[in-house]
Amino acid sequence: MTRVTIALILACFLLIGTGRAVHADDDYLVPITVGSRTFTLTVSVGETGISVRVSDPTVRLGTVAKVPKPEEVAAQQDLTSRKAQAVTIPYDDLFRYNERHVGKTVRYVGKVLQVQEKECFIFCEEGDQGYILRVAVTRGSYGLWDDAIWVDYPGTQRFLEDDIVTVWGVVEGLQKYTAVLGNQITIPKIKAIDIQLGEVANPRLPAAPGSPVANRNANLRGGPGTHYPVVGGVRAGDALDVVARNQAGDWLQLRNGNWIAAFLVDNAPADLPVATEIPAPPAPSTGNVGSGSSTPATTGAPAGDLVAIGQEIEGGGWRFKVSEVRKRKAVYFYGNSYIAMGRFLIVVIDATNLQSGTDYFYRNISPVVVDEKGKRYSFSGVGSGYAQWQLGGLDSLFTNVNPGNSIRLAFAVDLPEATGRIYLRTDVGKRVDLGDFAAMASEDN
Repeated sequence: MTRVTIALILACFLLIGTGRAVHADDDYLVPITVGSRTFTLTVSVGETGISVRVSDPTVRLGTVAKVPKPEEVAAQQDLTSRKAQAVTIPYDDLFRYNERHVGKTVRYVGKVLQVQEKECFIFCEEGDQGYILRVAVTRGSYGLWDDAIWVDYPGTQRFLEDDIVTVWGVVEGLQKYTAVLGNQITIPKIKAIDIQLGEVANPRLPAAPGSPVANRNANLRGGPGTHYPVVGGVRAGDALDVVARNQAGDWLQLRNGNWIAAFLVDNAPADLPVATEIPAPPAPSTGNVGSGSSTPATTGAPAGDLVAIGQEIEGGGWRFKVSEVRKRKAVYFYGNSYIAMGRFLIVVIDATNLQSGTDYFYRNISPVVVDEKGKRYSFSGVGSGYAQWQLGGLDSLFTNVNPGNSIRLAFAVDLPEATGRIYLRTDVGKRVDLGDFAAMASEDN
């Protein structure tokens, strides 16, 4: 069938090369002979495009697609490269020191506050068409967004108010506009190079053939060993700039000073020098986190795997953080209350699905609250449902999330009031320090 396919392709070129003008609503017949078999290719040219049919039902035709021009391919590659290198500058820094950031390519995720279509009637240039958006890029509690930026978007895709979008663009300075009440407001201005619906990660540039790459999702550490703290992470396929190794050769140092286990890297150079400066190993933990006790902690997880509330974690196909914790005696659904035996710990998590398919948070992450001795506390189904409603309609651990989308979820755990230090343990090798439960103030006394 390969010969048939080649013949069909050649037939299309022959049709184009006949020199005859091609008109809409015309059909063109192209006979094709392959060996002893003859096929008839029917090319229909319509106002909306071209369709191709073949007389023999055993021959399968693919979709007719436009061949991109070389300049279009180059432009797309350049766009991907620019997006891959985009950074997110903290809003206060972007606003306060705006002149330092003019010309930088940035990425922000936010909520569309307002959309205005540009108007141009005559002598329009490329930049005169598109949309002006105001996008809030700082997510707060209860689904509220703040800190607006002015986005000049020359594209054609239409976005609506309240859409969650990812914006890549170039910082152009500050923009002043007149609010409804007549007051002047100044916000950072960005010239968008691309906008996509939902929260979308920066694209990854393919590594050059034979260059070092991560062969799976992995942690980066502050030194050559798992007893060093986690300082970052890489995803499978990420290009790595490996510059040195430790004496044993089982850990590799990157140019930025971080370390990765050698078995997690493909195509590592064979002639790496031994690193001249290796950080001193961290002192072993002598007590429980956050206390002066000399009793060793018994959670069984390295101290380097402990993160704080608000610190992002990436793993298992998700990027997430514990945004806040609350302590209550009762949770409410409309006029109904649900009272804890001890006190409810309510954990609020912001999570983004980084996978290519729909998934729910609990499946890969399996979060569970544990105390210092490793005792597990199951979440309360009823308490969680009530807490989600009370906090403004948050999602659950089992809410299906489409690729690139984000949710804010909550669950409740009924804990004895005397419970001390607690952690959120996950299946991605990270614990979140949730604090001393007994010392937390209860919202409802």
